[in-house]
Amino acid sequence: MSPRACRRTLGLLATATATVLALTSCSTASTTDDEHAQSTASYYPITVTTTTGSTTIHELPERVVTLGNPAFEDVIALGIDPVGASVHNIEALPYLADHADHDSIDDNLADPYANEINFEAILALEPDLIVAPAWPQFTEPTTAETLRKIAPTLIFDMQDADNDWQLGIRQVAQAFDRTDEGEQLIADAVAAYDDVGARHPTLAEKPYSFGLYYNSDIMLASAGNVLRLFGMRPADDQHEVENGDAKTVYSGETTGLVDGALVLLMPSPRTSTTTLESSPSWDGNLSERVVWLSDAQGEAINNAGILGKIWLPQAMDPTFSALD
Repeated sequence: MSPRACRRTLGLLATATATVLALTSCSTASTTDDEHAQSTASYYPITVTTTTGSTTIHELPERVVTLGNPAFEDVIALGIDPVGASVHNIEALPYLADHADHDSIDDNLADPYANEINFEAILALEPDLIVAPAWPQFTEPTTAETLRKIAPTLIFDMQDADNDWQLGIRQVAQAFDRTDEGEQLIADAVAAYDDVGARHPTLAEKPYSFGLYYNSDIMLASAGNVLRLFGMRPADDQHEVENGDAKTVYSGETTGLVDGALVLLMPSPRTSTTTLESSPSWDGNLSERVVWLSDAQGEAINNAGILGKIWLPQAMDPTFSALD
């Protein structure tokens, strides 16, 4: 065979091989897609049970509306793009910065802080699933029932004295047939807490109290249980709150009695820090114990979904370094 004929034959063989590989690749991709579609189809209907009740989802949701920041976080983190999302204060939350321009964000859908929900706007989006955290604004029976008349509504559990921080993302992941992805997000978060906690071993020696400083009062919050992932342990008053046995408030003149060797506080409003810092309790013993949390840190501990929980360890690292 002449060199020219040989080159032509090799070229034809290469073309044929590429064609076969392309066809094989397409066939494999098509098979994988078909298998995934069949797997997803067989997964539904699924019933997700939360403290608020049971939600049956008949097929993979395609038009999802999220109400409240934690719902948006969890859905986005799982790779789901909502058609509508009520998100607030996003400019102050670094863990949502990458999603600030998401097309779905519409603050007119709901203002949970004002206890206002725009049912008509939600209905107009024709959702096949509504996802919301178990905040009082959404769990109120009439509100929950109205939402469920629009579409199946998953009101997932938030961390508190009865639930840990992992429960909500697991419930949301279950709704979308993405349990493996949900577990990976949890594992990523735990690894981040372990890493930061290992760099600050003295945290285990400083029992914490956590809460809100508001109107001259320290109000302890049960959601502080996520701090245990750093290797920290709750002080006696915090332990009672996190285990659901108490609602502890230290009024203005008793703020110095809070138990924690570390007292992590979310000031509301932020200018209220000066009130505590000018009180007798501050010079008495609080000045060496209080850690003022930023708005984002406080939100991530107390009220965030999975994105806030993953972000928090690195955000707290400089704070803990200052305490070492």
